[in-house]
Amino acid sequence: MLQIVSGLREGQVLQRNRRGQAAARLQLTGSARGPLTATIWDGKGRALKGWRNKRLAARKKESCAAELRGIPAGGPYRLELTCSGATAAVKAFYAGDVWVLAGQSNMQGCGNIGGAARPHPAVRLLTMRREWMQAREPLHLLAESPDAVHNGGQQCAPAEGHRLRRLAFKGTGPGLFFARLRAEATGVPQGLIATAHGGTSLQQWTPRRKLEGQIGLYGSALASVESTGQPVAGVLWYQGESDANAAVEAYTERMKKLVRAWRRDLKQPGLPWVMVQLARVYGRRTLKEEAQWNRIQEQQRLLPDIIPNLGVVAAVDLPLDDNIHLAAEGHEVLARRLELEAGRLTRVGHRPLPPPRLKSVSHPRIIKDRAGKSTGEGRVVEVAFEHVEFGLRAAGLPSGFAIVDQEGNDRRAIFKTTLHGDKVRLHVSEAEDDFRLHYGLGCVPVCNIVDGPGHGLPVFGPVRMGLPRAVLPYVTRWRAHPPVVLEVPLDRLEAPPGDLPVGRVRTYVDDVFKLDGFVNEHPRWIGRTGVAFFEARMTLPEPMRLEVLMGYDGPFRLWIDGEPFFTDMAGINPCFADESSKTVRLKKGSHQLAVGMDIRRGQSWGFFLRFVRQDVSAAQRESGGYARPAYHAR
Repeated sequence: MLQIVSGLREGQVLQRNRRGQAAARLQLTGSARGPLTATIWDGKGRALKGWRNKRLAARKKESCAAELRGIPAGGPYRLELTCSGATAAVKAFYAGDVWVLAGQSNMQGCGNIGGAARPHPAVRLLTMRREWMQAREPLHLLAESPDAVHNGGQQCAPAEGHRLRRLAFKGTGPGLFFARLRAEATGVPQGLIATAHGGTSLQQWTPRRKLEGQIGLYGSALASVESTGQPVAGVLWYQGESDANAAVEAYTERMKKLVRAWRRDLKQPGLPWVMVQLARVYGRRTLKEEAQWNRIQEQQRLLPDIIPNLGVVAAVDLPLDDNIHLAAEGHEVLARRLELEAGRLTRVGHRPLPPPRLKSVSHPRIIKDRAGKSTGEGRVVEVAFEHVEFGLRAAGLPSGFAIVDQEGNDRRAIFKTTLHGDKVRLHVSEAEDDFRLHYGLGCVPVCNIVDGPGHGLPVFGPVRMGLPRAVLPYVTRWRAHPPVVLEVPLDRLEAPPGDLPVGRVRTYVDDVFKLDGFVNEHPRWIGRTGVAFFEARMTLPEPMRLEVLMGYDGPFRLWIDGEPFFTDMAGINPCFADESSKTVRLKKGSHQLAVGMDIRRGQSWGFFLRFVRQDVSAAQRESGGYARPAYHAR
């Protein structure tokens, strides 16, 4: 009599090593004594090379261990053990890669079953009952688990498990799609270990085997892995929805502890970890609750910088089957992204680039031609990404970016988005230095930008646009004079006329276009001719080196302290802030500003004027701790 107690079970997938070979340590029992031999047969009934009656050991005791080493990746294989006429067999097993599926409901699988991936002969599943079978959706049945953490201690009978699988109309996740792709990419069998549980938080996944005397989620998952007696290729993790609340600030630290614990307890210090960034969620939420959702996504985006050999893939652009769960077609796309990242982290087979990663975000700037003139496109924020293969693309109008103010309100400032290889250009109506940029703002953004291999851009934000600058407020309080007809052209006028019509002091707040700082006189200029003049005064508490930023939609001339400072007679509609700039050094004290604009029979509307301090340190720019001028109408 000879019996295999543990180490290899029917239908199991053994984890291969970097040489493409697997091993198994078998525990045997039985009364047979003498030489122990093993034969491994392939699917065509042929013995594998070197595995016909291979001697393993001499059995001298009732119980003993035997090592199978150097099993080539592949299968299904049949194992026959012989000792003094007694035999034991495993009718079918495999050697390839084994992946843990962990997290909450989107990994557990809640998509409509009608779109599920088809079973694959080389893809096996270790069920939550810890039995191997051909993988088919639903992969996770919580009722099958022997651990109360999944079902309150009410484990179903095997027949009931078969019935639940047969009748399920929900249950599609990314696991089977992923394993099929991985089997095709590597040419070796794939195993999946089902451990996910919907609605669970990181606190519930705390890395302790037992909680209050009962096995917890972490302990249950480890028990499933340890039941195989094998290492694993990696962990696929999709979780975070249940932490988008008061627990948000602890997310990164809890993830660090969780990954560290898995690697420690499995004795795999470099265990690959591939995780999914949260997708979308529908339903009524406050601005604070939406910000917490984005905060989880931002922490997930940054985890590869903190945890070695961890990758994150995006899901924000994928379709749903309900308010929070990905549809089967979404899981199919997600699986492709997971498979690409798994290949990179395991360093097996083709080594693709990582998913696109945010590289830089520029200050809003005016696009100019080779002659230094504005192209009329307005201000543009350029967003650069690294690891982009074959350029960025979108189905329809590229969407997903938003500019927010300090309170987190979307300014609706982006009116056009264009793609240029690994860069995105955001054409904006306004973008102040204290504003921030998001991709995937809120819980239900419309995002559709991907790279050549199909990776989606990650949700990010809020991030600063460019390095901090010492930008000063717009000058919006002016004495505005009615238009006058000049005897000389504006660009030859050395100083504003001394006999201007009496002007009125106005504080300009643009209620038409909602543009901060726009000195808009269009209602008073319609149908009129001549040049309109504006006067203001600013007081500097200390000497300053200032960059003067100007925007205008008609012929424009600026005087500082009575001296011509800047002229552009080619100004045309539309009016863009910061379209032109010039630097000046001014002493402490009071300084006079004067603007003249040719109103061109009402075709001109107005101008913008503000300053940037160029004589303060980086620390001052970051903190805002620098002196500012005071503005007055003259």
